[in-house]
Amino acid sequence: MKLTNSTIKQVIVDPATLGAKLRLCGVRPYYEYIDRQRTDNLLGYTYTVTCSGFAGDKLDVKIPGKQLLGEDALDRLVRFAGLTVGIYPSYVKGQHGIDAVCLKATATGITAMDG
Repeated sequence: MKLTNSTIKQVIVDPATLGAKLRLCGVRPYYEYIDRQRTDNLLGYTYTVTCSGFAGDKLDVKIPGKQLLGEDALDRLVRFAGLTVGIYPSYVKGQHGIDAVCLKATATGITAMDG
């Protein structure tokens, strides 16, 4: 099967692929964009985690709504509720080829774990 620009967005990745240990290393807001211009409309927060299943590589997980964890949770293991992971292509600027296939993730909640 060959994936097209529209079908590649339909691929769902099993969240277990990320590994058993997700460590929070950053929290930042994300905003709505209209015509490639950022607005002042806050949509939610992006939680950056390191993934044990990918040798500590980082992944951004977007959660719409209010901020659920702050800086006091940095460097702690976290668990996501309603985690969905998909893929998207990254293109080489000025060329027609795909540079890489990247992961994208959203969730409905996040909690810090003890330990």
